Amino acid sequence: MTFGIGPTGSPAQVAALQQQLAANPADRIARHNLAVELRKCGRLDEALAQIERAWNEGLKLAETATMRGHLLADAGRFEEALAAYREAVRVKPELVEPHSAMASLLPQLGRGGEALNSLRDALLRSPQTGALWVEAMAVARGHQAWDQLLDLAAQAEARFGIDTMITAFAANALTALGRDDEALARIDAALEAEPTYPPGHTIRAHILLRKGDPAGAAEAAMTAARLLPKDQSSWALLGVAWRLLDDEREHWLCDYDNLVMPIDLGLDPRLLGVLEARHQLAAHPADQSLRGGTQTRGNLFEADDPVIGGLARATKAAIEQRIAALQPDPTHPFLGRIAGAVSFPTSWSVRLASSGFHISHIHPAGWLSSAYYVSLPPEVAAGEGQGALAFGVPDAALGLDLPPRRVVQPQEGHLVLFPSYLWHCTTPFESSAPRVTVAFDALPVDNSGQQV
Repeated sequence: MTFGIGPTGSPAQVAALQQQLAANPADRIARHNLAVELRKCGRLDEALAQIERAWNEGLKLAETATMRGHLLADAGRFEEALAAYREAVRVKPELVEPHSAMASLLPQLGRGGEALNSLRDALLRSPQTGALWVEAMAVARGHQAWDQLLDLAAQAEARFGIDTMITAFAANALTALGRDDEALARIDAALEAEPTYPPGHTIRAHILLRKGDPAGAAEAAMTAARLLPKDQSSWALLGVAWRLLDDEREHWLCDYDNLVMPIDLGLDPRLLGVLEARHQLAAHPADQSLRGGTQTRGNLFEADDPVIGGLARATKAAIEQRIAALQPDPTHPFLGRIAGAVSFPTSWSVRLASSGFHISHIHPAGWLSSAYYVSLPPEVAAGEGQGALAFGVPDAALGLDLPPRRVVQPQEGHLVLFPSYLWHCTTPFESSAPRVTVAFDALPVDNSGQQV
């Protein structure tokens, strides 16, 4: 079942591939493609059956092994999934996707120390594949493995020469290690050579905020925002800089009173059980904001489940009704992109245990982000500050001691919407019961379904 709300599979494409296979059951490529489309439609059991048949009938491609890995992991068969990913990289070490999948899965199995192993082996076997170096550095950054990131950046630079992207990765690591002057010198030199590289200006803004220069940070963040206006990172840093400068534009940009939007969506009593069954992993993803909890795999709203489908439809309708009441502003990074409809490129559920929380973060690739409260411990539901959603506290890595601009106390069945560039975090809670939520990023789309 699909709902027309995101990058889902096509039932028509599924039917066409099934017809093709009926005419020629030996067409293993068509069988592989059918598995891909069935997975996009949320029909995971059928997809796994098709990919296993393609594999067992001799389609031993790295891409097929990777899809087997995805589907086995979707089914909770994690060790088999890892074996499939390892087979994929054995056959084709330069294929990035299985490396990325393992780097994401291993920390959730309590084996974060192994996350970079396959990439390191692949770099020895295929050292000229630039995409592998980029992925390895991205994984190291996401896992906050700063010394490893510096080492990878140095090796990449030795192989490929001076490169702005590599320098940006190195600057990320240097500032995280407290070596801000080195980081700033390196990123400044890179931007002198390539002044239109947006992430460089964003990193520069981050470093300048750490160094106590909000005016310089605002200038750098504004440059990044002009170069890449849909990236939320520069706007998030710009809001912090304007706040430190007591600039009224912070209130124009963030407008916590109007742009943090709680909605009483209601609650299907079946939803908690459906979500609990999907929390199969042991730990949180290493590159995500939650601490002390687990996160579901895949795009939740694409699941072939009537309860989740009902939530997806209700959420889409509530969002579109709410944003229709906002006043568009073509100069504003959020209000300037209102299009009347939304899609959900990503959606997931989080289950936090006692003492669990979210660190302060943003959603760089989003537009509208969310928290929907499915089940709250009594200690959170009591409304005394535990497990609350706080806005306006910047990333701890900036070293700033700023209080929240707005705090929302969760209520079961309530959905909270907000621009993806707003810093947000949760306060810890103590309880024997978990805190279960659904979250998503939404993007604006026009009447033809094109992103705005």
